[in-house]
Amino acid sequence: MGRFVIDTHVHGQRVAVNFEDREEKPDYATLSKLMWTAEDEDLADEDDEVVTYRNTERLLYDMDIYDVDMVALQPGFGFSDRLHEKMVEEHPDKFVAFAHPYETNRKAVAGEEEWDIDRACEELDERLSKDAFVGIGEMLPFDPTIVERAERMSWEERHDQLRKIYDVAAKHDVPVRWHPGSVNGGYERDPGTLLPDRRDIKYAIDLHLEYPEVPIIIDHGGVQGNWRKNVEESCNVAATYDNVYIEIGNYWSDLIKRPMNDPNIGPEQLIFGTDWGASWIAARNQANRTTGEYDYPPQRWTQIKSRGLQAHQADAWGSTMRQIDEYARETDLPADELNLIMGGNVCRLLDIDPPHKRLFPEYI
Repeated sequence: MGRFVIDTHVHGQRVAVNFEDREEKPDYATLSKLMWTAEDEDLADEDDEVVTYRNTERLLYDMDIYDVDMVALQPGFGFSDRLHEKMVEEHPDKFVAFAHPYETNRKAVAGEEEWDIDRACEELDERLSKDAFVGIGEMLPFDPTIVERAERMSWEERHDQLRKIYDVAAKHDVPVRWHPGSVNGGYERDPGTLLPDRRDIKYAIDLHLEYPEVPIIIDHGGVQGNWRKNVEESCNVAATYDNVYIEIGNYWSDLIKRPMNDPNIGPEQLIFGTDWGASWIAARNQANRTTGEYDYPPQRWTQIKSRGLQAHQADAWGSTMRQIDEYARETDLPADELNLIMGGNVCRLLDIDPPHKRLFPEYI
């Protein structure tokens, strides 16, 4: 798919839950809560019923099969920055990681400490002082206990929190990740209904005007939840500011045309990020394939409640690369532009050295 391929959105850890010995039913809503209580595999004992482990072997296997050169590891519900750091140390030529206030979040969910933005930012600052970590995300950090309390946060309060997060990003010269919307089908209640920055990507403009030097990555390109609204608004933000990047790994082929046909976006602001390792699948809808560009997508990544919890490792790269290849062939996309999307833009954004100089477009 390209000269040097980097997936900016990979979940390289998995959580094992022994549902057979628990009263909770095995569904997405229950799993999302239990994941916050997980213990790292190297610290767990036989009494721990929820354990986070490194999924390195399966990840490296898929990277080899699909010719993916590097990935950016993303945190999730309960995923451990400790384990991510170990993964990067073991495979520095394959992995970099994004930081999240993992310990602060876990203690808040466990009731050990009240969540605090200053403590969260101290943890982020500590993480980003290490070479393994190259940005803040997935999504902007928040108090995970608001979900149980069902507390809707005002923009004024959230704005003050985000300024502190941006201060850390500016100090370390790293990007932040905004996550408009949430995956369909999985949650009883999710942060997307409670946090203004999850409900509306346009709030990113307020922070970008204050911190124009801090790049923004839009998780999933806004395709989760209300994709019509989120994708369009994500494109509007990216069209306004040059250092806003849209992940298109979860776009179907026709949807890629939206940012690519925008003269203020184009290939220079698109990056390949898929959500490899997440608990969702590529669902097809063949009946609507020919009924119109804005009908329900012919292929969409989602969670399907009627099927129950996903137990297998979804083939993220097999499905997503076919959609990008279909777009590239249909539009005769030049290889130089595809190379930017698949890795060149990320090398510049995350300060990653490709194997050779002059692999990507540049002009004197």
